[in-house]
Amino acid sequence: MGLRYGRKLLALLALLAAISVASEASAGSRPSPFAGLQGGGGLQGGGLMQGGVTNPSVSIQTVVEYGNNPQPITIVENSSINIARVIQFGGTGTVDATIVQNGTRNYVDLIQIGGTTNAAIGQSGVNNIADITQVGNSTNALLLQIGDMNTGAVQQFGRFNWLSIFQFGR
Repeated sequence: MGLRYGRKLLALLALLAAISVASEASAGSRPSPFAGLQGGGGLQGGGLMQGGVTNPSVSIQTVVEYGNNPQPITIVENSSINIARVIQFGGTGTVDATIVQNGTRNYVDLIQIGGTTNAAIGQSGVNNIADITQVGNSTNALLLQIGDMNTGAVQQFGRFNWLSIFQFGR
């Protein structure tokens, strides 16, 4: 098997792993997508604000979550244009986000603050853009982009930082 096919196979395996994590994370109980803010003030009460629009042409998902023990966030978008914006404030807890996008144009903006931050992003399309910012004791990010125009920016501020980026042309 040539180097080119080996890289594509590795990318496919990484995307399948991200989708597997997304399926497992979404299996848990989650509030209604339009639940609004929940809980009391500060990080103790916790809260989630989520909204979005999805149709075959455009998918826009926005999630803001805070609290010491936030639930994992999973977004899967399969429209022509996909936009996901996630902001998580986890206090001293762990924050997890998995975003999978399949479309012509894919855009992710992710901000995570917590004791441990974990992000897995998979994008497949002609134009893929991802911007990840993580602040925590331990920061972990996996970014996979398959397309002709891939842009990825990652900022990690922590003691223990791990990052893996795979970018492949079609």
